[in-house]
Amino acid sequence: MTHRITSLGLALALTLGATASQAAVARFDTTSFGYSVSSGALNWATGEQYQRLDTEAASGGGTLGYDSASNDWSNWASRALAATTSYASASAATGGQTPQGSAEATRTDLQPADLPSHASRAYANQAGVFSLTEDGTVTFTIGWRIEVQGDAADPLADYGHALMALMAGAYDGSSATSLNEELFSFDAVSGTSVASGTWVFDVALLAGQLGYYDLTGTASAEASAQAAEVPEPGSLALFGAGLATLLGLRRRRA
Repeated sequence: MTHRITSLGLALALTLGATASQAAVARFDTTSFGYSVSSGALNWATGEQYQRLDTEAASGGGTLGYDSASNDWSNWASRALAATTSYASASAATGGQTPQGSAEATRTDLQPADLPSHASRAYANQAGVFSLTEDGTVTFTIGWRIEVQGDAADPLADYGHALMALMAGAYDGSSATSLNEELFSFDAVSGTSVASGTWVFDVALLAGQLGYYDLTGTASAEASAQAAEVPEPGSLALFGAGLATLLGLRRRRA
Protein backbone atom coordinates (compact mmCIF):
# COMPACT_ATOMS: atom_id res chain seq x y z
CA MET A 1 0.00 0.00 0.00
CA THR A 2 1.43 3.38 -0.97
CA HIS A 3 0.22 6.89 -0.26
CA ARG A 4 1.73 10.11 -1.54
CA ILE A 5 0.77 13.77 -1.11
CA THR A 6 2.72 16.58 -2.77
CA SER A 7 1.90 20.29 -2.49
CA LEU A 8 3.76 21.92 -5.38
CA GLY A 9 1.97 25.27 -5.16
CA LEU A 10 2.96 25.86 -1.56
CA ALA A 11 6.43 24.46 -2.11
CA LEU A 12 7.05 27.01 -4.87
CA ALA A 13 5.76 29.81 -2.65
CA LEU A 14 8.22 29.00 0.12
CA THR A 15 11.77 30.29 0.03
CA LEU A 16 14.93 28.39 0.81
CA GLY A 17 17.19 30.77 2.71
CA ALA A 18 20.08 28.33 3.12
CA THR A 19 20.66 24.82 1.95
CA ALA A 20 20.75 21.97 4.42
CA SER A 21 23.66 21.98 6.83
CA GLN A 22 22.70 18.98 8.90
CA ALA A 23 20.96 15.66 8.38
CA ALA A 24 19.32 13.46 10.97
CA VAL A 25 19.88 9.77 10.29
CA ALA A 26 18.83 6.48 11.89
CA ARG A 27 19.52 2.93 10.72
CA PHE A 28 19.00 -0.64 11.89
CA ASP A 29 20.46 -3.76 10.32
CA THR A 30 20.34 -7.49 11.00
CA THR A 31 23.91 -8.38 10.04
CA SER A 32 23.55 -12.15 10.39
CA PHE A 33 21.05 -14.88 11.24
CA GLY A 34 21.75 -18.50 12.12
CA TYR A 35 20.79 -21.34 14.43
CA SER A 36 21.92 -24.79 15.54
CA VAL A 37 19.91 -27.68 17.00
CA SER A 38 21.13 -29.98 19.77
CA SER A 39 19.25 -33.00 18.40
CA GLY A 40 16.81 -33.75 15.62
CA ALA A 41 15.86 -31.13 13.04
CA LEU A 42 14.12 -27.74 13.10
CA ASN A 43 11.06 -27.29 10.89
CA TRP A 44 9.65 -23.85 10.14
CA ALA A 45 5.84 -23.79 9.73
CA THR A 46 5.61 -22.29 6.24
CA GLY A 47 1.98 -21.34 6.78
CA GLU A 48 2.95 -19.30 9.86
CA GLN A 49 5.67 -17.12 8.32
CA TYR A 50 4.96 -13.40 8.49
CA GLN A 51 6.75 -10.17 7.69
CA ARG A 52 5.78 -6.50 7.46
CA LEU A 53 7.52 -3.39 6.15
CA ASP A 54 6.41 0.20 6.66
CA THR A 55 8.00 3.46 5.52
CA GLU A 56 6.81 7.03 5.96
CA ALA A 57 8.29 10.44 5.08
CA ALA A 58 6.94 13.97 5.56
CA SER A 59 8.55 17.25 4.55
CA GLY A 60 7.37 20.25 6.54
CA GLY A 61 5.01 18.04 8.51
CA GLY A 62 3.46 16.92 5.23
CA THR A 63 2.93 20.46 3.93
CA LEU A 64 5.75 20.07 1.40
CA GLY A 65 5.04 16.45 0.61
CA TYR A 66 4.04 13.18 2.20
CA ASP A 67 4.84 9.64 1.06
CA SER A 68 4.31 6.22 2.60
CA ALA A 69 4.51 2.58 1.60
CA SER A 70 3.57 -0.43 3.70
CA ASN A 71 2.59 -4.06 3.27
CA ASP A 72 2.64 -7.42 5.02
CA TRP A 73 3.25 -10.89 3.60
CA SER A 74 2.66 -14.48 4.68
CA ASN A 75 6.13 -15.60 3.56
CA TRP A 76 9.78 -14.64 3.99
CA ALA A 77 10.55 -13.73 0.39
CA SER A 78 12.91 -10.77 -0.10
CA ARG A 79 10.97 -7.50 -0.06
CA ALA A 80 11.79 -3.78 -0.11
CA LEU A 81 9.77 -0.57 0.28
CA ALA A 82 10.67 3.13 0.31
CA ALA A 83 9.11 6.55 0.89
CA THR A 84 10.66 9.78 -0.38
CA THR A 85 9.90 13.49 -0.15
CA SER A 86 12.02 16.61 -0.71
CA TYR A 87 13.62 16.68 2.75
CA ALA A 88 12.88 13.25 4.24
CA SER A 89 13.15 9.63 3.14
CA ALA A 90 12.89 6.11 4.54
CA SER A 91 13.51 2.58 3.31
CA ALA A 92 13.02 -0.93 4.71
CA ALA A 93 13.83 -4.40 3.41
CA THR A 94 13.92 -8.06 4.38
CA GLY A 95 15.78 -10.99 2.90
CA GLY A 96 17.38 -14.11 4.31
CA GLN A 97 15.81 -13.33 7.71
CA THR A 98 17.79 -10.11 7.97
CA PRO A 99 15.42 -7.10 8.28
CA GLN A 100 16.99 -3.68 7.82
CA GLY A 101 15.85 -0.09 7.48
CA SER A 102 16.92 3.55 7.45
CA ALA A 103 15.37 6.98 7.93
CA GLU A 104 16.79 10.40 7.06
CA ALA A 105 15.65 14.01 7.37
CA THR A 106 17.54 17.05 6.07
CA ARG A 107 17.95 20.32 7.99
CA THR A 108 16.75 23.41 6.09
CA ASP A 109 16.20 27.15 6.56
CA LEU A 110 12.72 27.66 5.13
CA GLN A 111 9.95 30.22 5.41
CA PRO A 112 7.39 30.58 6.92
CA ALA A 113 8.97 30.38 10.37
CA ASP A 114 6.28 28.09 11.79
CA LEU A 115 6.77 25.36 9.17
CA PRO A 116 6.77 21.95 10.92
CA SER A 117 9.84 19.74 10.95
CA HIS A 118 10.82 17.15 8.33
CA ALA A 119 10.50 13.59 9.61
CA SER A 120 10.73 9.98 8.45
CA ARG A 121 10.28 6.48 9.84
CA ALA A 122 11.14 2.92 8.78
CA TYR A 123 9.79 -0.28 10.33
CA ALA A 124 10.46 -3.97 9.63
CA ASN A 125 9.09 -7.05 11.37
CA GLN A 126 9.67 -10.72 10.69
CA ALA A 127 8.07 -13.55 12.68
CA GLY A 128 7.69 -17.31 12.45
CA VAL A 129 6.72 -20.53 14.20
CA PHE A 130 8.92 -23.63 14.37
CA SER A 131 9.16 -27.08 15.97
CA LEU A 132 11.76 -29.81 16.58
CA THR A 133 11.54 -33.43 15.47
CA GLU A 134 13.11 -34.51 18.80
CA ASP A 135 13.39 -33.08 22.31
CA GLY A 136 16.17 -30.53 22.17
CA THR A 137 17.38 -26.95 22.17
CA VAL A 138 17.64 -24.43 19.36
CA THR A 139 20.50 -21.95 19.74
CA PHE A 140 19.91 -18.79 17.70
CA THR A 141 22.74 -16.42 16.77
CA ILE A 142 21.67 -13.01 15.44
CA GLY A 143 24.00 -10.16 14.57
CA TRP A 144 22.68 -6.60 14.79
CA ARG A 145 23.79 -3.02 14.21
CA ILE A 146 22.06 0.32 14.91
CA GLU A 147 23.23 3.85 14.12
CA VAL A 148 21.93 7.37 14.79
CA GLN A 149 23.08 10.85 13.81
CA GLY A 150 21.81 14.24 14.95
CA ASP A 151 22.95 17.78 15.72
CA ALA A 152 25.02 17.80 18.91
CA ALA A 153 24.64 21.59 19.24
CA ASP A 154 20.86 21.52 18.77
CA PRO A 155 19.83 17.96 19.74
CA LEU A 156 16.07 18.51 19.72
CA ALA A 157 16.12 20.10 16.26
CA ASP A 158 17.86 17.27 14.41
CA TYR A 159 17.82 13.82 15.95
CA GLY A 160 17.59 10.13 15.16
CA HIS A 161 16.29 7.09 17.02
CA ALA A 162 16.97 3.41 16.21
CA LEU A 163 15.72 0.26 17.90
CA MET A 164 15.99 -3.48 17.41
CA ALA A 165 13.90 -5.87 19.53
CA LEU A 166 13.61 -9.64 19.61
CA MET A 167 11.16 -12.05 21.23
CA ALA A 168 11.40 -15.84 21.11
CA GLY A 169 10.42 -18.87 23.13
CA ALA A 170 7.90 -21.65 23.52
CA TYR A 171 4.57 -20.83 21.93
CA ASP A 172 2.64 -21.96 25.01
CA GLY A 173 4.45 -19.35 27.13
CA SER A 174 6.44 -21.84 29.20
CA SER A 175 9.69 -20.07 28.23
CA ALA A 176 10.51 -16.71 26.67
CA THR A 177 13.46 -14.52 25.70
CA SER A 178 13.19 -10.76 25.16
CA LEU A 179 16.13 -8.65 23.95
CA ASN A 180 16.44 -5.10 22.64
CA GLU A 181 18.98 -2.41 21.79
CA GLU A 182 18.17 1.28 21.36
CA LEU A 183 19.99 4.54 20.54
CA PHE A 184 18.98 8.22 20.60
CA SER A 185 21.28 10.74 18.93
CA PHE A 186 20.69 13.33 21.67
CA ASP A 187 22.24 10.93 24.21
CA ALA A 188 25.60 11.16 22.40
CA VAL A 189 27.92 14.12 23.02
CA SER A 190 28.88 14.22 19.33
CA GLY A 191 25.33 13.61 18.11
CA THR A 192 26.46 10.40 16.41
CA SER A 193 26.35 6.93 17.92
CA VAL A 194 26.78 3.37 16.63
CA ALA A 195 26.19 0.09 18.45
CA SER A 196 26.55 -3.47 17.23
CA GLY A 197 26.71 -6.96 18.65
CA THR A 198 25.44 -10.51 18.52
CA TRP A 199 22.50 -12.02 20.37
CA VAL A 200 22.94 -15.69 21.30
CA PHE A 201 20.03 -17.39 23.06
CA ASP A 202 18.42 -20.82 23.46
CA VAL A 203 14.87 -22.07 23.02
CA ALA A 204 14.26 -25.52 24.55
CA LEU A 205 11.35 -27.54 23.13
CA LEU A 206 9.89 -31.01 23.34
CA ALA A 207 9.45 -32.93 20.11
CA GLY A 208 6.55 -31.37 18.22
CA GLN A 209 6.18 -28.47 20.65
CA LEU A 210 5.82 -25.10 18.91
CA GLY A 211 8.29 -22.25 19.32
CA TYR A 212 8.15 -18.69 17.98
CA TYR A 213 10.61 -16.10 16.71
CA ASP A 214 9.83 -12.38 16.27
CA LEU A 215 12.34 -9.68 15.24
CA THR A 216 11.51 -5.97 14.86
CA GLY A 217 13.52 -2.91 13.84
CA THR A 218 12.52 0.77 13.75
CA ALA A 219 14.34 3.93 12.68
CA SER A 220 13.06 7.51 13.02
CA ALA A 221 14.68 10.80 12.03
CA GLU A 222 13.64 14.43 12.39
CA ALA A 223 15.22 17.69 11.23
CA SER A 224 14.07 21.27 11.73
CA ALA A 225 12.79 23.32 8.80
CA GLN A 226 14.32 26.47 10.33
CA ALA A 227 17.98 26.95 11.12
CA ALA A 228 17.39 28.55 14.53
CA GLU A 229 14.26 26.69 15.60
CA VAL A 230 14.16 24.03 18.28
CA PRO A 231 10.96 22.03 17.69
CA GLU A 232 8.85 20.41 20.35
CA PRO A 233 10.23 16.98 21.35
CA GLY A 234 6.85 15.44 20.62
CA SER A 235 6.80 16.38 16.95
CA LEU A 236 7.47 12.78 15.98
CA ALA A 237 4.02 11.92 17.31
CA LEU A 238 2.77 11.42 13.75
CA PHE A 239 5.17 8.55 13.34
CA GLY A 240 4.88 7.25 16.89
CA ALA A 241 1.16 6.80 16.38
CA GLY A 242 1.85 4.95 13.17
CA LEU A 243 4.29 2.63 14.93
CA ALA A 244 1.75 1.87 17.66
CA THR A 245 -0.73 0.89 14.99
CA LEU A 246 1.82 -1.37 13.34
CA LEU A 247 2.63 -3.11 16.59
CA GLY A 248 -1.07 -3.72 17.05
CA LEU A 249 -1.24 -5.27 13.60
CA ARG A 250 1.42 -7.85 14.41
CA ARG A 251 -0.30 -11.19 14.23
CA ARG A 252 -1.03 -13.10 17.40
CA ARG A 253 -2.25 -16.63 16.82
CA ALA A 254 -4.25 -18.64 19.29
